[in-house]
Amino acid sequence: MNPPRNENPTEYPYIIVTISDSNYVIPTYVLILSLLRHNVRAMVHLLGVGLTPEEKALFTQFKQVRVFDAELSNTRNATTRKAEALLTAENYPCETVSLFDADCIVTGDLTRYLAQAVPGWSARFKTPAEDAMVFRMRYEPGETPGGIPKKMLEVWQRDVGERTEPAIKNTVCGGNLTVHRKYLDFTRMWHTQMMKVLPNRSTKQAHDFRNFAYSQLDESVLNSLMAFAHQAPPLSRGEFDQDPAACLIHLGPCNPRYWSFWRLDRLQYYQPVVELIEWAQSQGYQTPKLTWSLKRAWKPVVILVAYGYEFWVVIKRNLKKLLTLASKVKGH
Repeated sequence: MNPPRNENPTEYPYIIVTISDSNYVIPTYVLILSLLRHNVRAMVHLLGVGLTPEEKALFTQFKQVRVFDAELSNTRNATTRKAEALLTAENYPCETVSLFDADCIVTGDLTRYLAQAVPGWSARFKTPAEDAMVFRMRYEPGETPGGIPKKMLEVWQRDVGERTEPAIKNTVCGGNLTVHRKYLDFTRMWHTQMMKVLPNRSTKQAHDFRNFAYSQLDESVLNSLMAFAHQAPPLSRGEFDQDPAACLIHLGPCNPRYWSFWRLDRLQYYQPVVELIEWAQSQGYQTPKLTWSLKRAWKPVVILVAYGYEFWVVIKRNLKKLLTLASKVKGH
């Protein structure tokens, strides 16, 4: 099923981008299904990292999807490709470009939240408590937690080399964000800076704790520019989490992935995801090879495994606490 493409910008005034390699075909497919099922008025740009022709065909069967090949000379984690993905919108008509993590789904038509009242950059701001937790190992002795560590700011300022004082007190999230097309030049700056300051080495996770100032990879670089670049755009809070009837749900980022098996804290989304897949099948769309955790017939096992895994996690956590306590008692 592959209806003719509709390039009418009034029908699709926005662009949503996401990134996938062969390991993320299933969640990317489910994300796109959720956008189609809920009639989100946006074209979808997929930046494919080494996708096979067969995998690309799974996505190009949808009239709202365009697939772009990623630059393979970048061997860093795929999270460093976010600006590359956003820049695929540069030569296409749109008002804004939104970046969604591939392991998300939407619960309704969030088209209105793709717009911006003030052109700029929309993302979720982190609270002082969140930054204090993330940066807890990077504060200097006596430094008050809750902001960006002083030593990190020093590195960021040196590497960006523009403002002398930071323009932000807390960081913004580097995913599930929206950029007005007027600020795609800043997006290009983000990409250039990532290629400049992040070593070209692969990391399994979307972080690299060996790198003091840029442990969060793309997000660290983004915030260094928000803090010290003269071109930093106006910031506003993203609204993808404001309306329960039409919001963006992140089904990651922790292991296990839901297409392996469902964690208890994500189990409520098993039914909506299965229904999306069944809807695609009823419409005649081709689907990727589905894992057992995405099949309705396996629902009892899905639930049993979710509770069993949670029980194991609790036992493991309590054993760790007991061993730590025993070690302290023995030390005395």
